[in-house]
Amino acid sequence: MKKTLLTVFMLAALLPATAQKARPFARPEAIDQVLRHDPARTVPLILAHRGGPQAHETENSLETFRNTFRQVPEAILEMDVRMTADSVLMLLHDDDIARTTTGTGSVQAMPWEELKTVFLRDLKGRPTRQRIPRFEEVLAWGAGRVLMAIDAKPGVDLRKVMNLIAAEGALNSVFIICYSTEDALAIQKRFPTVWVALGFNQADHTETLRKAGLAIRNVIALASRQKKEFYESLHRYGISVTAGTYGPGNLDEQPVEAVAEDYRTVFRTGADILTTDRPVEVRRLFP
Repeated sequence: MKKTLLTVFMLAALLPATAQKARPFARPEAIDQVLRHDPARTVPLILAHRGGPQAHETENSLETFRNTFRQVPEAILEMDVRMTADSVLMLLHDDDIARTTTGTGSVQAMPWEELKTVFLRDLKGRPTRQRIPRFEEVLAWGAGRVLMAIDAKPGVDLRKVMNLIAAEGALNSVFIICYSTEDALAIQKRFPTVWVALGFNQADHTETLRKAGLAIRNVIALASRQKKEFYESLHRYGISVTAGTYGPGNLDEQPVEAVAEDYRTVFRTGADILTTDRPVEVRRLFP
């Protein structure tokens, strides 16, 4: 199953732009096959944190998404959604725009007409000629073609986010990172086939979610690196589990050749999805 899906992704990535009409995620069954725990999986899923930009690239940009997709077509592209003062949905990690753009100010206090004039900065802080993308622009590109992890930041109208995903035909191409069980329940009530992801600090959190009425079959567990028993307890429910390798002191901060076996150990221990800042390099560790 994994090889078949990878072949589809690779063919789509290699075709000329005018011929890229294939949509492997046109139906919910396709995303179910990828995201549900598969004990036969020999390669982890790779979640590209903020799109997985390299040093000369920008976070949360369509250009970076396209480049990561070209090199790792089966990667899940994580993106951060924020809402402007006039309720336009756009991509940026921070509310303060100074770190990642040439502008200053707060996203939630600024109108889109002002935000669309600034340029994005690359990871080294250098200005580029790239603009902040609107969420709908990225959805239109990725719908049906690529898996996207949607992180709607606190304060963003989640109902508006879901309406736009539905309008762009991307419900079968996304999972939604939720900050509360209530948000996950609200999404599942309106869109029963959509996948949601929630933080798991303890494996027995599953029973709490079940008692709250959440459909566990479409849940991903977001976690730090854990012991084997943690993964096994969630796998019994068919739940796939992420392991973050980014952030200070973590594997992504060290030379990849020095920690290559550590990445493999995380996967062998039970993590289904590796969330990383360097998706291209990490994917190469699993031939």
